[in-house]
Amino acid sequence: MSTPGSKQNRLRTKEFWARFSSAVVLVSVTLICTVLGGIWFTLLTAGLTAAMAREWVRMSDRSAAFRAYAVSIVGLVLPVLLASFGYWQWAFITLVLAVIAAGLERVSRGYPWRAIGGLLYIGLAVLAVIYLRFGADGLPHILYLFAVVWAADSAAYLVGSRVRGPKLWPAISPNKTWSGFAGGIVAGVIAGGIAARLGGMNNDLSLEVFSAILAIISVGGDLLSSWLKRWFGVKDTGSSIPGHGGVLDRLDALLAASMAFALTIICAPWMVL
Repeated sequence: MSTPGSKQNRLRTKEFWARFSSAVVLVSVTLICTVLGGIWFTLLTAGLTAAMAREWVRMSDRSAAFRAYAVSIVGLVLPVLLASFGYWQWAFITLVLAVIAAGLERVSRGYPWRAIGGLLYIGLAVLAVIYLRFGADGLPHILYLFAVVWAADSAAYLVGSRVRGPKLWPAISPNKTWSGFAGGIVAGVIAGGIAARLGGMNNDLSLEVFSAILAIISVGGDLLSSWLKRWFGVKDTGSSIPGHGGVLDRLDALLAASMAFALTIICAPWMVL
C-alpha cells in the first residue's frame, strides 16, 4: 500500500525525469545548431523567437485575435533573419516598427504597453544572441554564455531542492531559495571559467567577477518572468516543453544574460576579451 509521502516522491521523481529528459534534448539540439552556425543557428533562433512571441501574446492578452499573433511573430522573426545576414540597421528598424504595430493593434483592447514592453524585451534579447554568435569569436562567446546560464540554473534547482532553507523571494517565486541562489552563482562561475578558458577568452580575475554578475543577472531574468506570470495569473508561459512549461519559461534567464553580455562586449570588452 502506497502512502501519501511515497506517492508525492514518485510524482517528484517523474517531474524531475521529465525536466531532465527535455533539458537533454534541448541542450543537444541547441549545441548542434550553435556549433554548426550559419543557417542552422538562424533557423533555431527564429523558431524559438516565434514561440516566445506567441507565448507572450497568449499570456498577456487573453482576448487577442489571430492578427495580434501574426504581428508579433512576424515582427520578431524578421529582425532575427535580417540581423543573421548582417542587416543590423534594418533589423532594428523592423523591430521598432513591429513593436509600434503591436502596440497600435492592442490599443482597442487596452494596455498597449504590454505588447510594446514584452516584444521589445524579447526582440532586443534575441538580437543580442545573434550579435554574440555571429560576431568576432562568436562560438566561444555564445558557449560561454550557455555555460554560465545553464550551470547557474541547473545548480540552483538541484541545490535548492536538496538543501532548501530560507526563500529567496517567496512573494514572486515560492520555490527559489537562498541556498539555490548561492549554489547557482558558484556553479555559473566555475562553468563560465572553464568554458571561457577553453575558448581563449580573458584569463584573469575579471572573468570570474563577470561570470558571477552574469549568473546573478540570469537569476534576475528568471525572477522577472516569475513576477510577470503572477501578474498575468498563469503558472507557465506555455506547455510545449515537458517539465519546463513554455519556451519563455526555459529561456527567461538566457534572455537577460544575453543582453548584459552583448552590452559588455560593446561597452567594456576588457572584462571578457
